[in-house]
Amino acid sequence: MDAAQWDERYRASAGGVWATQPPAVVREITATLPPGTAIDVATGDGRTALWLAERGWDCTGVDFSSAGLALAAARPGGDAVRWTPGDVLEWQPEAQVDLVVSCYLHLPDSAAAVARVAEWVAPGGTLLVLGHDVDNIAAGGHGPSDPAILYTPDLLRGALDDRFRIERCERVVRASGDAELRDGQHAAAIDTLLHAVRVR
Repeated sequence: MDAAQWDERYRASAGGVWATQPPAVVREITATLPPGTAIDVATGDGRTALWLAERGWDCTGVDFSSAGLALAAARPGGDAVRWTPGDVLEWQPEAQVDLVVSCYLHLPDSAAAVARVAEWVAPGGTLLVLGHDVDNIAAGGHGPSDPAILYTPDLLRGALDDRFRIERCERVVRASGDAELRDGQHAAAIDTLLHAVRVR
């Protein structure tokens, strides 16, 4: 989907597309980190950026959908985040940050996109990527059905060089209570998680 299609989807939604909380594994990992500067890549209607800001992070939410960013800014606490229009393949931050989070960003060359946003992580900082795994199709979980844009642990692991120490890179099962969508679709799903720390 391009920016215009996402704008249409966000404008048609009542209060936003995604669940109000970030995925459980994202909350679990980021809750252990000391707050600093953060970028939420493809923030959509802002759930992860808002959650981070509530916990003291100086957060920028980036997305190419102006309608998604408008929804995010209108949500409670929306004035605590810098909402920035930008395409992940073109936008560049002014400085590296302590945390880069990317949830469910699927592109024809996802490995290149992950490698690009990894450059935004400062030495000592954390990269956290979560998205639909290719095995999610057979499992019947919600999400894209094109295997060419879905993740595997090998794909995400291969996107990083030796400047990163990989803490976790694995398939994770999203439980039925950890909904991705706001409309209450609670089917379990298979995601791929990458949690890495930049060592230099």
